[in-house]
Amino acid sequence: MAPNHPFGKDLLSAADLSAPDLIDIMARSRRLAQTDGQGGGAASNSRKIVANLFFQRSTRTKLGFEVAALRLGHRSIDAYDPERNRVGSSNGDNFPDHIRTIAQLADLLVIRHSEELKCHEVARLAPVPVINGGNGSDEHPTQALIDLFCMLEMKGSMDKLSLAISCDSRARYAYSLLLLLKHMPPKRVTYCVDPETHFSEKTQLALDGLAALGTKVSIVHDIEECLDHDVLNIQTQDLTSKVKSTLESGDLPSYVEKDPFVLTADKILKSRSDTIILNPLPRQGELDASCDALPNARYFEQVKLSSYVRMAVLERMLAGIPWTGSAAFGRA
Repeated sequence: MAPNHPFGKDLLSAADLSAPDLIDIMARSRRLAQTDGQGGGAASNSRKIVANLFFQRSTRTKLGFEVAALRLGHRSIDAYDPERNRVGSSNGDNFPDHIRTIAQLADLLVIRHSEELKCHEVARLAPVPVINGGNGSDEHPTQALIDLFCMLEMKGSMDKLSLAISCDSRARYAYSLLLLLKHMPPKRVTYCVDPETHFSEKTQLALDGLAALGTKVSIVHDIEECLDHDVLNIQTQDLTSKVKSTLESGDLPSYVEKDPFVLTADKILKSRSDTIILNPLPRQGELDASCDALPNARYFEQVKLSSYVRMAVLERMLAGIPWTGSAAFGRA
């Protein structure tokens, strides 16, 4: 089974997308959202097989690709089950043989793995398109596409928006989002992190790149300073020494009420904020359940919209349309 094209067959990094690619995915997602995913199903003689290889546990990403494939009229299979697969066992396949086998049985692979380079290895081994569903603490390009689509649908053009990001400095979805934002720079980006936190070199380069494009980039250390933004994308923070000591003391109620990185309904109401709250989920204490009843809470709507974005990605890749971003042509 020969690849449809030599470059750009895989979506491993947000850098694989050019500005036209990003515009195309947003347009496809919007069309699918407007029709609630109907009317775009594959004919029975053109149905494809999407194989999921999730070596890490997943709820939204795995189910999201399964649902996206089904709604497009395709089929989805589990290509890795730690309780049943023989890959890596003494009498089973080694990893390369497992990938080569699955690639002969499916039309596209979605891989999630704790090792950052595994998705690149899979892409080299497989002649069919490969999607990175999360590789260690490196990237999560489809989650970043989902977040961007949600912001566009909920608030409009990015060049008029202010975006706050509160998360672990190693969060893979956030780095992927920064890479996408270079094609649609927002008016303002604010990172909320603990003073002890240090950004990786790649994240700092991405922030510097946005600043060079005219985005006002700033750093704050309290979630309440983000509540004057149009959008707050929040996930759990780094466990700094201060937070660790609080948790180890068992004083969790105090942590929730007083920690500067925990968002509660009281904080939102006190500031009279209309900031849209997004969260890729699962949440781990950074977003109190008291927020769920407020109109700001849009993270479950975010899950619904994610289906259309994953459908758009599958639709494009299964049609053999290559990505034209820099990483696609710079990867060995």
